[in-house]
Parts: sequence; structure tokens; C-alpha cells
Amino acid sequence: MQVKGEVLRKVRKERNMSQEELALELKVTISTVSNWERQDVPDGRYIRPIAEALDVSVHKLTGVPPNVASVEVKSIDTYEEENILLERLMESFEQYVQDKEKSVGNNKQEFWEDEWRNG
Repeated sequence: MQVKGEVLRKVRKERNMSQEELALELKVTISTVSNWERQDVPDGRYIRPIAEALDVSVHKLTGVPPNVASVEVKSIDTYEEENILLERLMESFEQYVQDKEKSVGNNKQEFWEDEWRNG
């Protein structure tokens, strides 16, 4: 989840809070708040504190509905799982190459040179 800068600015102004007041509340510099409002809040660890400081829900700041925020995202956390995925990727690529070479017949070298040149 990410907070869009324009949303942060709008909500802060609705709350009649200055950049300085928000910065003091979050223990960051005024220029940090200013940067966030011109871009996006890059660091997810600030989302909840910003929401609390502005007395709004995280969902209002991020634009993500509450039911979506609860979806669990599982990450690959072991080398074994990464290796399995890489093996599957390589198998798929090898199959792709074999299928392409069957379709071009005797012109394999020329085909791959064209593919390489044309991306």
C-alpha cells in the first residue's frame, strides 16, 4: 500500500494541519512532509502513523478498500522454493525454444539471429 502525495495534502488541509504540525507529530522534518506531498509516501512504515496523526483510516489514505487490505500476500522465503520456480521457468523456456525451432525447420540459425536483432 502506498499513500499518494495529493491525497496526503488534501487530507492534511481538511484537518487544518500545517506541514510543520504533521512533521512534529511524526517526528520527521518539514521537508520530508513536503516531499511526500509532491511525490508519494515511499516508506510503508509511515502509513499508520500518518493516518493516526490525521485521524483518518489507512484505507482513506491509500484508497485501498478494507477487504483488500486484509488479503495475505505470501512471499518466497526459501531458496528451495526459488529454485523450484527457476527450474519451472527454465523448462518453460526450453519448451518455447523447441517449439520455435520446430516451426522454422532448417532455418534455425537465421531465425535466432533475426530474433536477437529485432528483440
